Order: sequence, then C-alpha cells, then structure tokens
Amino acid sequence: MGKKKSLNNIYYHLPVWLQNVLISAYGLYINQIRHGKKFHQALEKVESNLALSSVEFDQYLVDQLRDLVGLAKAHVPYYRERFKEIEPQQFQTLADIEKLPLLEKQSIRENPLDLVDEREDPEKLHVIHTTGTTGTPLNIYCTAEARKLNYAFFSRYLHQVGVTYKDSRVTIGGRIVVPSWQERPPFWRNSYFQKNHLFSSYHLSDKWLPFYIDQLKSIKPSYIDAYPSSVYTIAKYADDHDNSLSGITEAVVTSAETLYENQRALIEKQFDCRVYDQYGAAEMCVFIAQCEHGSYHVHSDCAIVEFLDENAKPAAAGEEAEVVCTGLVNRTMPLIRYRIGDKVVVGDNNCKCGSHFPTVERVIGRCDDYILTPEGNKIGRLSPVLKGFPVKEAQYRQSIVEEVDVLLVKDVGYGETTENEIVNELAKRLGNKIIINVKYVDKIERSKGMKLKSIVSNLK
Repeated sequence: MGKKKSLNNIYYHLPVWLQNVLISAYGLYINQIRHGKKFHQALEKVESNLALSSVEFDQYLVDQLRDLVGLAKAHVPYYRERFKEIEPQQFQTLADIEKLPLLEKQSIRENPLDLVDEREDPEKLHVIHTTGTTGTPLNIYCTAEARKLNYAFFSRYLHQVGVTYKDSRVTIGGRIVVPSWQERPPFWRNSYFQKNHLFSSYHLSDKWLPFYIDQLKSIKPSYIDAYPSSVYTIAKYADDHDNSLSGITEAVVTSAETLYENQRALIEKQFDCRVYDQYGAAEMCVFIAQCEHGSYHVHSDCAIVEFLDENAKPAAAGEEAEVVCTGLVNRTMPLIRYRIGDKVVVGDNNCKCGSHFPTVERVIGRCDDYILTPEGNKIGRLSPVLKGFPVKEAQYRQSIVEEVDVLLVKDVGYGETTENEIVNELAKRLGNKIIINVKYVDKIERSKGMKLKSIVSNLK
C-alpha cells in the first residue's frame, strides 16, 4: 500500500496536462489487459452463444457445469474432499446443481489459495481485491484470459445497448482522478487511448455542477457509465435549473448502487435516452443487466445463477431470493454455488426482447445512504476505500456534517500504520474539512436478513 500511496501523492501534485498523460498511459495498459490478445476471440464466442436455441443453450450450460465440477474435483484442494462422492456425469440438468454444497464468503477469505487450481503459480496470477459491499473484502485470483473473457461479456452487453467498448464515454465512478482539495475545475481527466473522460464523483456540489454539465455538452460521449447517485445528481440539478441535457449521449449505463425508479425516470427525462442498469461482481461470477425493454436478464453463460429461498430451495417468480452463483469465467479459482450476499426479486422469464436468459424483477441491496461533506458534496459508495486492507467488516456512520465515524473489524495483518492509511484514503474522497473517527468493534450489527449497510446517515 505504501508504494501505491506514494505514487498517488506524486500524481495529485502534477499539473493537469501531465496527469492526463499518465492516465492515458495507464489507460493503454488497461486496454491491453481487457481488450488485448485473445479478447476478440472471446467476444466472438460469447456473441455466438446468443444464436443458440433454448434447448442448445441449456445443454451448453450443463456441459460447462460438468467440466467445471471435474476440474475442481481434480485440481482444486478445497473441492477435492467436498466433491469426493460427486462425479461430473451425475449432472444431467441444471437442477442437479443442488447436489453440490454451498460456498461461503468466509471460506474464501480464510483460505483463498485452497480454491486456486494447484497447477497454477499464484505469483503469476492476477489478484483482484473485491470492495466488500457485504462487509467482507476478498482476494480473487485469475488469469489474464479470464479477465478478457469477463470484459467480453460486458462488451457484448454494450453491443445490445447500441454502443461499443471503442466508443467515447464519460465515467463517473469511484476513482479519485482529482484530489479532494482541488477547489476549481476541471474536475475531470482524459484517458486518450480509451476515449474515456473520467469525471470526479467527489465534487458534485451545486457550486460545480454547472461546469460538469458544460463539459458533458462539450464532449457529447456515446454513453455515460456511472454510479446511479452521481448521474442522478447531475440530472436533478439540470432539472431544477431548466437546463436540458437532451442530445448529450445515446445511453446511460449504471452499476454498483441501487438504481431507484425516481432516479431512472429523471435521468431518462433529462438526457432523453434510456438508462441501462447492470449488476455484476468483482468475483466475475454474476452478470445481470437490463435489455431495451427494461427487464433484468441473467447472462447465464457468464455464470449459472440460482435464486434460493430461506430453505435453500428454488424461489418462485415474485419472491425475494438469495443469489447463489457458479462462475464460468474464472476457472483458475472456481466459485461454485457461491453465496455472494445479495438478494433479488425473481422474475417470470417473460420479456418482449425474446431472450432465453432468465429474468429478475429487481435487485435488492446496495441501498446505502451517503456522506455529506462540509463543502456540500454527497459521497456514496465508499467500499473501494478498503481494497487491499486487512479489514473483515466496515461501516461509515454520520450524525453531524463535520464528522464521520468508521467502524472497523480488524483482520489478520492489521498493523500500526493501517489506520492512518485508511484515514488518508478516506480523506482523498471526503476532503480535509471533515473529522474521521476510527472505532474498532468485534462485530457490526445488522438487522435480521439484511446485508451490512456500508453507509448509515443519521443527519436530520
């Protein structure tokens, strides 16, 4: 963390033009990881899956499940004993997946390498740090090919939206592209090779929103990729000030937070385009996204997803259900019947688009509050702060504007400097005018049946 912190501090003090150069260079590197060698082959494969009939697609998934179970039993220590009495040939339909045991987050967190294919050298694998939206950050190991396949699924979805990964876009997410202490525009940086304009989501106050809107009108990106709360804040300001955003973009793609219907309605009204909401996970084991008719579809060739009731049985349409995932992307660290911690309301699988992908009525969870800073900025989704830190659970609580309490449950490896490093990461997002109080607890209480809420606001 120290090296990363040092590099970030250097970046924050560079002139804007040089920051753009560095971001563009990094974007070129990211492009190679996501869309380099073998990406187009992967994209062609996942695109071809859309042409399969319903019967062919179901058989494809059964074949994938058999292969995955066989691989896990033969080469993954965690599953070897657990699958001792299980043979791939036992799986004749997808319903047979219930023969397999469920996988808990705790098992991944405590022994991540036990879930890695023993033929792989962990030192040569990519490590993805999840953000811990359910309170438990994880380390996920994967190959470069798996990451490309994962982005092939997202690129296929962009095609369905009507854009491509090569098109220009504006991204408003969790990256700190502009230091929190910056008090005048520009609050955006450009990744030239990605055609990506990175907007800060930490400066969205009434004072600066007119500048955001002017920049959007100047860029006119093909699509906007944003947290719902961020793009809604822009749309709300434009609506309150009779400033139409029509014609700026072809589509708005949202993720990472719950998209509420009032938010969707206002964003679509102001931008005069459709909002496409999606739900995924850093573990690369689920992808649920909206089609042009507004239905949420489970992209089952990315992951076999079960919706289970409180008795661990398949839930019926209209019922609230737990999401259990079997990832088909990352075979280096197979997550089989993984309890990811989110819930949905199950759909009826009837959609005008004609897709045979199962439907979800709505995704439940990720319903956090936001932190209000003394400058008037509304900061949501702080879970990326804890990426890579030895923390079991965390929650941010605010009762007065001038302060925020951070409840932490320590994990093994939490050292003398960890607290300061976490506080510094928070300050980059919240600014230096708010007091950050770290409080250590053994457990963070939550309501029965509820996910851990990341942010709790008690402001009046």
